[in-house]
Amino acid sequence: MLNSLAGPLWITVAHQPEINPLVHTILRGFVFHIGWLIPIFLAITLAIGILAIRSGLQPLREVSQMASAIGPGATAIRLPEHNLPREIVPLVAAVNHALDRLDEGFMVQREFTANAAHELRTPLAIITGALDFIEGNGAITKLRKDVSRMNRLVEQLLRVARLDAIALDTSKTVDLKATATSIVAALAPWALERGRVLALTGTDNPVYVQGNADAIEDAIRNLIENAVTHSPLGEEVTIEVLADGLVNVVDRGPGVPVDLRDRIFERFWRGRSVETAGVGLGLAIVRKIMEAHRGTAEVRNNSNQGAIFTLTFALSSAS
Repeated sequence: MLNSLAGPLWITVAHQPEINPLVHTILRGFVFHIGWLIPIFLAITLAIGILAIRSGLQPLREVSQMASAIGPGATAIRLPEHNLPREIVPLVAAVNHALDRLDEGFMVQREFTANAAHELRTPLAIITGALDFIEGNGAITKLRKDVSRMNRLVEQLLRVARLDAIALDTSKTVDLKATATSIVAALAPWALERGRVLALTGTDNPVYVQGNADAIEDAIRNLIENAVTHSPLGEEVTIEVLADGLVNVVDRGPGVPVDLRDRIFERFWRGRSVETAGVGLGLAIVRKIMEAHRGTAEVRNNSNQGAIFTLTFALSSAS
């Protein structure tokens, strides 16, 4: 206590050793009563943030999946523009407009191919008919073969154009065994003229599949023609029909390398070593037909020699 002019003055001084226990007590109470909740709040906040981000990006993931399905055979797909972040909507709209222009380009190309092939049919038919009445040397025979090849090319172009423009009706029930038998019987003389033999094996019972009879005939015929073309003279081409809806066409050719087993089904693709007169449309037509039937067209090498082309169809309820 001090005496001053104003009266007695009391001065209190706190020592540091008395403050530390108080601070420690407060901190200890905070840690035991409140501090342990902080990690839980952080974990909850982090989980909410992750869920919010994932839910916000879900529309983008769906758009990405749809975009990955767009291709030459599926140009009608358009990306949805709703439920997207506003910053992404202009980009998606621009992509859809680009797909519209691309679809128009494919349509023009298909129409041109179909019109050109259609216009060529009449003059080729006239030439073919005229050549049948002309007698001559080997040049006439070669000319007939060339015209026959052109007729085949025109028919393939028309088939491709129709497959692109019109959806196949694959709701009918088709006897796969009877179809294969009919095709083999029709192509057997043609194969004999080229020094090859056709053999039909597999089940003796009907195999009913769901599909389009004309398209299935085209697919099997193209595989048989391809097998005959690539088989050496005097060899046998085997057509096997199995009860589970599979058709195997086995040739005795050079086989197909693993890295080319997908490319051979592309349109107008022909290997560098291929010396046949085809233009690379037959196998492309086969794959297009099988896609319309929700089936598959695959190729693998035979254990002995040659290649095995396999068509897989869905069995119908009649089976």
